[in-house]
Amino acid sequence: MPRLVTLLVLSLWLSASGIARAEVVRIGAEDDWYPYTAWRDGKIEGMSADIVRAAFAVSETPIELMPYPYSRCMELTRTGALPACFNTTPDPGIRAAYLLPRQALFSDNILLWGPVGEAPVEDLSALVGKRVAVTIGYTYGEHFDNYPGIRRIAVRRDINGFLMLQRGRVDYVIAFRGTTQALLRERPELAGQFAALATVHRPQLYLTFSRHNAQAASLLQRFDEGMQRIRQDGTYQRILEKWQLADGQTGPQGSTLHERHNNKTESP
Repeated sequence: MPRLVTLLVLSLWLSASGIARAEVVRIGAEDDWYPYTAWRDGKIEGMSADIVRAAFAVSETPIELMPYPYSRCMELTRTGALPACFNTTPDPGIRAAYLLPRQALFSDNILLWGPVGEAPVEDLSALVGKRVAVTIGYTYGEHFDNYPGIRRIAVRRDINGFLMLQRGRVDYVIAFRGTTQALLRERPELAGQFAALATVHRPQLYLTFSRHNAQAASLLQRFDEGMQRIRQDGTYQRILEKWQLADGQTGPQGSTLHERHNNKTESP
């Protein structure tokens, strides 16, 4: 009998250990979008990574963040190989292919960058025929993404676009405010060469969930619950302050090109 009890206890322990391991959920994280999410020094770091970890921690959901290039991360999530991926700016295609939580991770300005001394850009019509570096897989708002006549030059990383702008191989770069500021701090030889000429869009960034992963719907609910709690208890604000980044800051031109376009089309 003692041996039977021992075997039963061991069996239950092994079963519980297996369940515990199975409950650690792997979530895709963008690997090269610092200071929001990036693979650095052998781990995922960044403001939105801290937010995701905190939201799941308070909902008692063990997670592991897995680094991927953004386009690969989103494709794995679309097919269900991953339950979720971040950071995503939704458009109609994203909303149709993925599940979005109620709570965004944060918001930031998408800026149009040009050489220092260039005149501000007041409307996207000024970009017709111009070469604009865009990062593969990113969306920049329906107005910009669908505007005809812009020569979009695809690059793997934001830094590639700025190096092309420095060398005159493109006319402009479109990139987020926070990531550009971090990039220029890390590449001081580029500082002072570029200016923000317009705020193109002010999107919210999301942790995006799969429509084809069995865990995704439950995880989305836990994430929303966790986000609500960390916003209420001050954790969310402390994360923003830790990274010295504000949520949804105003851009250099006030209203965005997207907003100006909407105002024009809605005017009588």
